Amino acid sequence: MTQIRFFSQDVKRMLGKHKIRIIHIWLSRSFAGIFMYRLERSLFIAFGNVYGYLRVPFIPIIHLVQAYSNIDIHYKSNIKGGVSILHPAVGCVISGQAKIGKNLTITGGSVIGISKKCNDDDFLIGDNCSLGANATIIGPLKLGNNIKIGAAACVVKDCLIDDSTLVGVPAKILNN
Repeated sequence: MTQIRFFSQDVKRMLGKHKIRIIHIWLSRSFAGIFMYRLERSLFIAFGNVYGYLRVPFIPIIHLVQAYSNIDIHYKSNIKGGVSILHPAVGCVISGQAKIGKNLTITGGSVIGISKKCNDDDFLIGDNCSLGANATIIGPLKLGNNIKIGAAACVVKDCLIDDSTLVGVPAKILNN
């Protein structure tokens, strides 16, 4: 039930203030990718680690949806509601190790991945964070709330200072 509530929050963010967009939003790449993630996440929560085996016959369908949407969000990643993916044509990837707060905004080409095995709570991203085009987060790391990551930035270290802007390779806090 939680994933249905989160998906409802995702759709509300996709629609914005123009509710009439529901007519065509269900054909968008973002909708397809987020819907597939929420469906798989729901099944993983229901069946646990057994879901990894249960999904095998459906992998061709899953790959078709991923090919259409260019969005690969692992079903083990834990993402709260309000995900918004802008311009997914160049792809977006989110690792299964990530725990992400509400209202994440990702722009095409962004990757949230890991460089080594993470323990629980080693890869956390706070609420209301946004990634610019081609931004990369390589965990394990922790990011605070309201973090903005600039286009083509590569975040490899923790940033627990809320309301920060990270830019560069490797990403550093932008002086205000």
